[in-house]
This record gives sequence, C-alpha cells and structure tokens, in this order.
Amino acid sequence: MGSIVVFRLGEQKYGVPIETVREIIPYSEITPVPGTPEFFEGFMNVRGELVSVTNLRKFIGMKTPEDQSRFKILILTSMSGSSRGIMADDVSAIAEFSAENLQPADDGKKGEGFPKDVLRGVADVEGDLVVVLDVDKLLAEERREEEKLGMR
Repeated sequence: MGSIVVFRLGEQKYGVPIETVREIIPYSEITPVPGTPEFFEGFMNVRGELVSVTNLRKFIGMKTPEDQSRFKILILTSMSGSSRGIMADDVSAIAEFSAENLQPADDGKKGEGFPKDVLRGVADVEGDLVVVLDVDKLLAEERREEEKLGMR
C-alpha cells in the first residue's frame, strides 16, 4: 500500500506518490522566461528558493483557461533531490492505493498526451480512475523536451 496525492487536469484525475510531493501551494506570481518551451511557465519564489514551474496542461497538449488563479502548484522532488513545480487545476485528495492493483494505462483515453514511460498505470481510488505518474520519469521527460529546444 502506498499513498498518492490526487490532482485534476480538466476532467481527468492524476496521482503522484506522496513521498515525491514536498508541498502544495496556491498559484502565485510566476516569472516567465523568454525563449522557453510553451509548457514552461517560468520560475516562482518559494520562500527564497527559485523553483521552475511546468504547466502540465500545456505539456500534454490541453488548452489552459485564461484564469489560472485557482490552480495549485505541487512542488515535486525527484530521487536526485531536484525540485520542480507542476501546475494542476486542483488537488482533491490523498488516497491509498496498491501498486499491485495498477492497471495498464493503454486504453487511449487515460493518460493521453503523456509519454508512455511516464505512466505507472491506472488505479481505482474510491470509484474514480486515477492515472498514476512516475515523477522521476516525468521530470526527466520535461528536461529532455527543454534540451531539445536548447533551454539547457
């Protein structure tokens, strides 16, 4: 059994292992950086630390509403210790799930837009299907996309 933080992008719910979430903060001022990929929102100051923020909606090709003031930022920490923020429409729960009960995310609708290796699978969380993401692979994929565009 493990715990995941459940968040929403549009109508789809996603989850990341709780141990990868350093904190969840409200959307606040993000400083954009010219010449960066569209999904890279910029940097935000989190108690004196500059944290890069990725808009997951843009990363997977979803439209982003004009008003993002209700969005939440999940500050994730990878196994290497680096931190990065991801934007979510909302954070709805901390839920228990069993890795053995993960189903493949291969029906074409769950996890749409994410590279396949980022998807750990789909969990049934209290009757909702939640796509569980691999944080280290997600952050590595974001870095690869940035490198392709000459950002790093």
